Amino acid sequence: MLGVLGVTVIVGVGTYLIRAGSLSLGGRMTWPAWLREWFVFVTPAVLGALLGPEIFLPNQHGIFLWNNKTFLASIPTGIVAWCSRNLLLTVMVGVLCFAALSYLLS
Repeated sequence: MLGVLGVTVIVGVGTYLIRAGSLSLGGRMTWPAWLREWFVFVTPAVLGALLGPEIFLPNQHGIFLWNNKTFLASIPTGIVAWCSRNLLLTVMVGVLCFAALSYLLS
């Protein structure tokens, strides 16, 4: 068996090769139009896959949405992100909302 160290090294090398390849070839290659259109959906899909379980299933179990401070903080954060398209403002609103809800719901 490879063990944890072996798997970590293999995954790290694979990740490096994928990123290095895309960075070194990305500027020199002409991507097909259909692939460029598809790339637009990659970031939101990955972000949803990472944030969805954290927002809706904190601590790996479901809780009522009105007691879920992560879900409640994500609502105004999402609205600010949608309206402003400003990353810094969105992060500030998210942190402030989460801090306020943590204080109020504890």
